[in-house]
Amino acid sequence: MPDVCTCGARLPEDARFCHKCGKPQRDEPLLAELEAPPPPVMPPLPVAAAEPLPIGFHNKIAVRVAMLTGIMGFALSALTGTFALVFMAACGFFAVYWYCKRTGQQLSPLSGAHLGWITGLFGFLIAAILVTVAAAALSQPEVVTLMKEQWKTTSRPEADLTQIIETLSTPAKLAALLSFSFLSFTLLPAAGGAMGAYFLNRQRT
Repeated sequence: MPDVCTCGARLPEDARFCHKCGKPQRDEPLLAELEAPPPPVMPPLPVAAAEPLPIGFHNKIAVRVAMLTGIMGFALSALTGTFALVFMAACGFFAVYWYCKRTGQQLSPLSGAHLGWITGLFGFLIAAILVTVAAAALSQPEVVTLMKEQWKTTSRPEADLTQIIETLSTPAKLAALLSFSFLSFTLLPAAGGAMGAYFLNRQRT
């Protein structure tokens, strides 16, 4: 490094610049600015699958399936009569099958029983309404007379009609009939729903 700058000024030892004209006295390597590395790209977090709705009255699909299946079960039970209990159990089974096919959800036997119970409840509500209307109609003597005349056109014994009229006209017997209907319309579909969920789960495994 020279001791004298080109301007004539004498430079101190190891001077980097001239104190008079400011001229740099030595070449210094330029320090390249190191660019900060970009932040690592994090993989997107997996989106948690939506929890399936539990079976209940707040589950719109379950309620719709149960209502339609319950109406169908009541209609079949009313038309056949003899196989009414079998049809109600089958409705619980079919309700679980229909719900699983529509939603892709796998139900436990407990959830299947719950869905079957709701199915039977809709069937019982229809039966209870019809029984209540019939009991109210039988309080009118002219309705009883008309019913007896129409009964004579059938091949069934008149004792059956007498028993029906007595059951619907007596509050205690009517309450017993509704209680028995409630148990039949709810417990049997619940059992069918539990069986449906069990067998469907076995098919998937």
